[in-house]
Amino acid sequence: MPQNKLFLLFANTLLTSAVSAQFTGWWGDSDNGDGSDPPGSWGGSGNSNNDGDGTGSSSTGQFGQDSVFGSSTAFNRAGRILIGHAVLASLVWVIFIPSLAILLRLDLKSPMVLRIHAVGQIVSYIIYIGAAGMGIWLAQQSSAFGVWNDPHPRLGLAILAMGLFQPVFGAIHHSIYKKRALNAQAGRQPKAPGRTWVGRVHLWLGRLLLCLGVINGGLGIRLASHSPFQTNKTSNKVRIAYGVVAGVIALLYLIIVSVFEARRMRHQNERRQQHVDKSTATTDRLPTYEQSEESLGSNRRYG
Repeated sequence: MPQNKLFLLFANTLLTSAVSAQFTGWWGDSDNGDGSDPPGSWGGSGNSNNDGDGTGSSSTGQFGQDSVFGSSTAFNRAGRILIGHAVLASLVWVIFIPSLAILLRLDLKSPMVLRIHAVGQIVSYIIYIGAAGMGIWLAQQSSAFGVWNDPHPRLGLAILAMGLFQPVFGAIHHSIYKKRALNAQAGRQPKAPGRTWVGRVHLWLGRLLLCLGVINGGLGIRLASHSPFQTNKTSNKVRIAYGVVAGVIALLYLIIVSVFEARRMRHQNERRQQHVDKSTATTDRLPTYEQSEESLGSNRRYG
């Protein structure tokens, strides 16, 4: 159907732009083109020193320790929280959630697949709540430097709010689908159960959140590169690793979803054609050879 093809094209465009954005816009230069620091920059963090020869000083300078966290102990604790925030959020949006979404698109008939998908996504969202809590704490500790003006924490909170509705939509869709399937088996509903409108909302909200989560990871790496916690050398390594993993997972997701949608549309077309052929045959169908009088007569003669 044209609508399904349009939806598939829309999903491909979103996912492709989400991956390509990691290598272009949000990973570009750290300035704004006018010499000023970007939103959320720590200004005096000393993050532009040379790390390549081993003689450059660390970006975790006196500014970050005394001006923000008061002591080196508090600063180191904040650094560990930042690492935990980044690792957990990246695992959720780059590994867990897309893998569990791919699971439903595989040709697996076991009822455990749906349970693993549902429970796994809920657990992933709970992990993301913990990661978001760490991020909120860090943003509050450094709010004097305009971290809340950066798009990373704002988008992260928006993702957190929208993700709350996903299990609700999924549960409603499954309830309606199961009821339709039971009616179809009992003969009360001739049409086989398909995607409900709640299911479509669940599907496309999930894909949107997946794209936004990957994009926000790139924004978070950009924000961390301006902080006193991370050197330029470390930032570059993190960017490359995140981009490669996100790109591979996104490509795998695109391939599997495209194959699944193409197979689903082909199956729908075949069922629709069978329904048309059946309707035509019941109205003006000529008798087959076995049903003809000649065949019946020959069977009686030689049977």
